[in-house]
Amino acid sequence: MTLQIHLDDPNAYQPGDEIRGRVTWQSLQRQPKSVLISLLWHTEGKGTEDVEIIEQITVDGPSASGSREISFILPGFPWSFSGTLLSLVWAIEASLEPAGEVTRVNIVSAPGAEEIQL
Repeated sequence: MTLQIHLDDPNAYQPGDEIRGRVTWQSLQRQPKSVLISLLWHTEGKGTEDVEIIEQITVDGPSASGSREISFILPGFPWSFSGTLLSLVWAIEASLEPAGEVTRVNIVSAPGAEEIQL
């Protein structure tokens, strides 16, 4: 089984930018019931991880092998940052259901397209 995310531009964006790309999949064992593609942010570091899905595309009843063009607009906040105890990371994530195969591409969303260092 393969699941890949290909973005048209580098992985650093500014709030309000459009992220464009393609998700491709190939399931050799069985046909997936759906492909979920999400724009999300999550925290990493000390404490409980927070996750927020901003937008999600669902491909119902896909073929065993296929692809889907994607486009997301990044919201104004929160910005990507990295600190000693906590970081906030934006990502595009794709998953095949019910197989549970997941892939994620981390991106930066901040003014100047540069992660804020705390």
